[in-house]
Order: sequence, then structure tokens, then C-alpha cells
Amino acid sequence: MGRWLRGAGMVLSALLLGITGATAGSWLGDSNPSPLPANAEALRLAQEILPGVSPTGGIDRRDYIYGSPLGDEESGPGFVAIAYEADEGHAGPSLDECRLDEQARIGAATAGWEGFHEISGYPSCSNWRAERGKVVLAYTHDTIGSVITFYRPTTGASVGMLVGLTIGLLAGVAGYTLVGRRRPTLTLVLLAIPNLALVPVAALFVAGLIVGLHDGPTPAFWTLWVSLARLFLLPTDY
Repeated sequence: MGRWLRGAGMVLSALLLGITGATAGSWLGDSNPSPLPANAEALRLAQEILPGVSPTGGIDRRDYIYGSPLGDEESGPGFVAIAYEADEGHAGPSLDECRLDEQARIGAATAGWEGFHEISGYPSCSNWRAERGKVVLAYTHDTIGSVITFYRPTTGASVGMLVGLTIGLLAGVAGYTLVGRRRPTLTLVLLAIPNLALVPVAALFVAGLIVGLHDGPTPAFWTLWVSLARLFLLPTDY
């Protein structure tokens, strides 16, 4: 029984400090983000992807690093979005809505965009993202047509998360070895309480990454807790 308690306590300690380290590392890695393309530059990039096709609406721009694009209940990274209406007056996916898909994919590849990944969660048409330099491109569809969206990359946040996770896991094991074994039952209870909340949320975050539901770049891990805070506390833009 004592060996089981110590083993469980060590695992919980590693998970707790691992999640804490991943959060801190992600935030530090995301502390100096690259700028979003200016409006004129975004239009130029979009013209490379869809040459000869003019956008039908204005530019939807959000310059924050992380905040609320649609309302206090929704959060996400900053972006620059350019819409292309496929069929005026038509709502919902259609063959006409998908007519730019092949041209956009060819245009993006020709313009030097790389690392194409399909985006899940859309009912029809081709939806994907790619990267070039310090910009992430997402080609998706709304109810009336195609949308080209430019995001900041989150490579620094991802690297920081992995480094912080590794340090946190090692610190958790070492810390439990030095302190937790003295009173294993009490330590196990104290570690289980925060883990009951943190581990399921972190697991859902990882599952979302595997499924690929996000439109833009890999979400920064620290923003997960901001989303929860905005959901249960006062809304705040970052």
C-alpha cells in the first residue's frame, strides 16, 4: 500500500509541476510575438494566393496577441482576415463556394507557402493552413464564401511549452522524492485536488491538437487558462 501511495503521489506531483511548467514556458515563449502583416501587405499576400480575384468585403483585423474576436464569450489569437464571397445571396456550402479551392492551393504553393495541413470541423470544401516565414495562413470557408486569414506563428510558445513541461516533470519527481515521501497520504490528497481540475482540461487541449480543429497555428498552451478565466470570471483582452 505504501509503495502504491508513493508511486501515485510521484505521478501527481510530476503532472502538477509539468502543467505548471508548460504554462510558464508557453507564456515566456510567446512573450515577444512577431507582428501581423499590415493591411496592404495582407492584401498583397492574398493576391499571390488568389491572383485576379478581388475580395468582396473589408479587412477584419484583430491586432491583439490574445483576446476576443466575436464577443466576450469567445477568445482567440489576433488575425487579419480577408473574405471572398462566392455567391451573393446564398447561405451555406455550395459547389460555387468551393470554386476557388484549387486555385488557392496552387497559388499558395507557387507563392512559397509550406507545411500544408487540413483543418477539421468544416462541412465541405477544402480547408487548410500553411506557413511562410513568420506568418501562418488559414484558408477556410464561412457561410458565403472563402476566407483567407493570416496569423502570427506560435513556434516559440510551443518550444517553450515543451521545455517547461520537461523541467516541470523532472522537478515534480525530484520534489516528491525529497518531500512527499514523509507523509505520502496527506501529500497524495493535496496533489490530487488541483490535478482533478488541471489534468482533464490539459488532456482536452492535447486532444484538440491531435484532431486539428483549430483554424490557425497551434494554440499557445497558456491561453487555455485565459479562456477558462474569461469563461468563469470577468472578460479581459490581452
